[in-house]
Amino acid sequence: MIRKSKIVLFIILSINILVTPLTQAGGCAYGSVQAWFRTTEGVWVNATAHPSLHRGESFEIKVRVNIATDLRVVYLKLHEFGTPVYEVITGPSTMEQFLENWELTMSNQSWTSVWNMRVKANTSWVNGSSPLELYVQFTKNDYDDASVMFDILNAFIVDSLWENYSPKPNLDDVSLKNRDTPRLSNPSFIGVVIVVFLSGVLLWSKRKKEK
Repeated sequence: MIRKSKIVLFIILSINILVTPLTQAGGCAYGSVQAWFRTTEGVWVNATAHPSLHRGESFEIKVRVNIATDLRVVYLKLHEFGTPVYEVITGPSTMEQFLENWELTMSNQSWTSVWNMRVKANTSWVNGSSPLELYVQFTKNDYDDASVMFDILNAFIVDSLWENYSPKPNLDDVSLKNRDTPRLSNPSFIGVVIVVFLSGVLLWSKRKKEK
């Protein structure tokens, strides 16, 4: 009888775990992180979400970081494995870029960030699931830190283009172009002008002597 009661209790606890929404996505001694996902016309769903998304389909994610103790800095990064699937349209950071927060790092503080994202229209990873991972590091000093890592979503990528897809620029491409495009700073430009001027003077002097 006692054994049957334990089995019934175990089943009830298991059902409660499965049906109870996940509101605390991850935590450590220095803080906690919550995350949500929603489609363009949907409602916010707690992480980890399991939607079906088409190529080019846009969505939003929201991340809330809660600080439990005084820290030096907090790092946050959106990450994925293997073939690129997701890209950022607008938001405080791009894919694989560390978002650093040096200001709101006092005990009992928190902040929320939102990203407008989409599935790459030309992604080759289709008809399969692709996780979008969130990594947050709470740094107390150079030798003391703790991290939280979990999937915000694990979407099944449908091999068809989203009917509302619009090929507008995305933050990942713009940031990549800005990083790769060489820029001539003012000091370098002045140096080039001086070199050209001196070369002209020397050439003029040489021709004058030849005459």
